Amino acid sequence: MSVRIAFAAALKVLRKKRGLTQEALSGNITQSHVSQIENGKTSPSLEAIIELARVMELSPVALMAVVCAAQDELTAGEVLERAKKDLQLISLLKVAIPLEAKAKMHPGVAAAAKARAEVQALKKAGYSQADIARELGMAESTVRRHWHRSV
Repeated sequence: MSVRIAFAAALKVLRKKRGLTQEALSGNITQSHVSQIENGKTSPSLEAIIELARVMELSPVALMAVVCAAQDELTAGEVLERAKKDLQLISLLKVAIPLEAKAKMHPGVAAAAKARAEVQALKKAGYSQADIARELGMAESTVRRHWHRSV
């Protein structure tokens, strides 16, 4: 069974179990979009999945467990047990994932930021552009570029 058809079936079952109409389920999604999803004519975006789960007062994981169960002809419990084992195998079951990974700055960008900070510090100390160029061993055009930019 395709994911789209499994999602359509799961959404219908969950909506009816919650006693909701398509209109009530729509929330931030139009009723016509809910209808298209339930009829297997379109697949929901991740944002739509989260919104549908919110309106049904379910976790998105519970919604997706029912979808995966329909697709694989399993129970939602079996799907969740499999997911739990998968997460244990990769040591992520009890690990919080940070929302923002600390991005490493490109070396060229880091060097430019450092140079800009050095130029601005010497500028504040009263150095001229020519003095800064000599002090830092930079071309005067580079000093000029950093001189007019804030840190």
